[in-house]
Amino acid sequence: SHTITMRATPSAFAPVLLAQCIAAFSPSAPRTATSRFALPRPTVSNPLHMTRVSEECSDLLNLQVTREMEASQLYLSAAIWFEERNLIGMASYMLKESEEERQHGLTMVDFALKRDVRLRLQALGTPKSDWKETLDVWTDLLECEKANTQSLFKLADAAHACHDHALIGFLNPYHQEQVESEDHLEVIISKVEDESLTPGLIRQLDTELGELAKNGG
Repeated sequence: SHTITMRATPSAFAPVLLAQCIAAFSPSAPRTATSRFALPRPTVSNPLHMTRVSEECSDLLNLQVTREMEASQLYLSAAIWFEERNLIGMASYMLKESEEERQHGLTMVDFALKRDVRLRLQALGTPKSDWKETLDVWTDLLECEKANTQSLFKLADAAHACHDHALIGFLNPYHQEQVESEDHLEVIISKVEDESLTPGLIRQLDTELGELAKNGG
């Protein structure tokens, strides 16, 4: 026979699953027939009074949806990696970031539908999952964010070229968010690199990021 040992440390995934169950069965949050997606919808003028989105912008917008979903998958993979190593705070942080990237993708889908963009979901690449060190995870996440930033710039350049002011305005908040994301990851990477000089710093950082995720930061 085998003895099963239950881990005392609560899983970072538990509160997420609980919140999803509560939301699914809550009578106070009925689904509405008028909403395509259960997320805040950006305010956009009547698409009938706009020019159609150019073919280049349409293709790049489709690609950006894929980028956001792939980033979500990478953060989820990182959450699992940290959870397996009992770094519950980092796992919680990764879960929050994964959901945020997914919401980015859904918001872009919602915007595209309002602009009559022909959307075709693309296959997602398999996210990395075989990291050796904590630093490797954070470094890969930073590279992912940098690639996402360049992808958004390319879409914005195309929007400027065809004077699509609605698309330009829609993308602006994403550019600022990318600045914040890259800066935050660089700070975390610096702290992780200091682990060799300050033993125990990883566990302290794990606690800090867990609190940040819990408080919605």
